[in-house]
Amino acid sequence: MYFAMSRLSSLDVRWAGLVDANHPEFMKNHHNPHYELIVVADGNIRLQMKDELLTLQSGDVLLLTPWEQHRGCKPHERSGRFFWVQFTCEPGLTPLGSDHAPHLNIIQASRSELYTIGRSHDEQLILPRRHRTSLQYKILSIFEQLVETIKRPRGYYRYFAAIQLSEMLWQIATEVLDHSEKDTLFPVSYLTFRGLLSHINNYFESELDREQLERVTDRKYEYLCQIFKKYAGMSIFQYVQELRVKRAEHLLVHTKKTVREIAETVGYSDPFYFSRLFKKVTGLPPQAYRAQKATL
Repeated sequence: MYFAMSRLSSLDVRWAGLVDANHPEFMKNHHNPHYELIVVADGNIRLQMKDELLTLQSGDVLLLTPWEQHRGCKPHERSGRFFWVQFTCEPGLTPLGSDHAPHLNIIQASRSELYTIGRSHDEQLILPRRHRTSLQYKILSIFEQLVETIKRPRGYYRYFAAIQLSEMLWQIATEVLDHSEKDTLFPVSYLTFRGLLSHINNYFESELDREQLERVTDRKYEYLCQIFKKYAGMSIFQYVQELRVKRAEHLLVHTKKTVREIAETVGYSDPFYFSRLFKKVTGLPPQAYRAQKATL
């Protein structure tokens, strides 16, 4: 089973520790209102979860959901130790309900790289319910530091603990991805798109003709138009227009420049054309937009 975690999720570490599975308290029922990540440090751990009896070995990772009841089972031989951390995650983890690697777009070429797109676009990290890591010592080292952070709190310790937890989850998610059969390398076309996008983002207020774009990217303009449409979902011309309008919105609200001055600043010599474009994109003429924002 797998869980999807938004890259925008807010993580908050509540508790963390190192448990000797031979302790009598471990044999009692446990359930808490938070997610819990367990990583076995050494030896074997026997864990009863509802009707399922798990035997976890050194390097095994287990992710528990809120209020999921579990307790230790005393084996014939001496048990080992495990690290645990309880944490909240907002928005929460989404169960994918499959025992197989999910068929998701792992190459996260996203429209969130456009300056005109807000924070709403979301990619996901895929986390396994149970996993045996080959990065055992790296993850255990981070876990040990996390427990120390919680045991001896200092200024901003909760912020630092969240970073340490994020690092572990990222290591686990990356390892699962690397072991999948998916091709995780970004295609050359996407790298070309990023180079083109970076140039447009830096010089959108100036004239961006085809010769300049071909020279910067060392690609034909027709090809650039094709890959930009593929990854951005719009044409180069449309993106430049929206980017200029977005800049104009800021200038209307935060400066006293005239509409003509703003039009020239964002790359339009004709203020009437700029005003028509601005209204087409925002639904309001520039002066009406400025007046509306002034009343907020």
